[in-house]
Amino acid sequence: MPVALIVLILSLEAAPLLAQRGGKSTARDLFHAEAGLIVSPSESRRSRFGAAKKSVIAVTLGLRYRISKISGAQVSESDPSGPFQAGDQIRLDVEINDTGYLYIVHRQPDGKWRRMFPNPEIEQGNHFVRSGVTYPVPPEEGVPLQFAGGAERFFVVLSREPLKELEVLVGPRQPENTVSAAPPPEIAEAVVEKVRGMVNKRDLAVDRAAEEKAIYAVNRSGRQDSIVVVEIRLQTP
Repeated sequence: MPVALIVLILSLEAAPLLAQRGGKSTARDLFHAEAGLIVSPSESRRSRFGAAKKSVIAVTLGLRYRISKISGAQVSESDPSGPFQAGDQIRLDVEINDTGYLYIVHRQPDGKWRRMFPNPEIEQGNHFVRSGVTYPVPPEEGVPLQFAGGAERFFVVLSREPLKELEVLVGPRQPENTVSAAPPPEIAEAVVEKVRGMVNKRDLAVDRAAEEKAIYAVNRSGRQDSIVVVEIRLQTP
């Protein structure tokens, strides 16, 4: 009997690529690697000793996520490959390895993508994220899986700079201990596809760490405008 599948779609439906930069072979390695020394030709200058190039420190931008099942007060980490059933309440636990801006949306049966992060209940709706922090999305009850339109789909974007295409998801910051009554904003499928197409598929690497029950996704370019995109699909057995 087939088990539930989780499919990572990185840019234009490309298959995951293994990172080969700096002697590292997997996205997991790059996620945990220390900052690398990058020499930028555009920043070169001349001195009496000849050409000298300005070095800058760059970190490969990456995220790691786990899926937890929530049942009442119990929270248990689940294998990302499932199985999952209609009615399961799930939560994404997301970590990043540097500073950046995080956006997460969940596809609805009508084809729109509804905001999950930023979330007014997490740091007052701030979408600037930091390393060393686990972001539970959503923070409390979890998302009930319905499989009304087939697979349950989530789209995760991490970028070094805010993306104007997704800033509509960022609402005004909420005062502490208050939550906005307005429904979460949504974006169209075309916006998701536009953002997906902004990433060079050759820069992306994915690694599943079975022993950690985690998925790693990294943009190995080290560029200042790096973007990581991950689509998560959950299916019933």
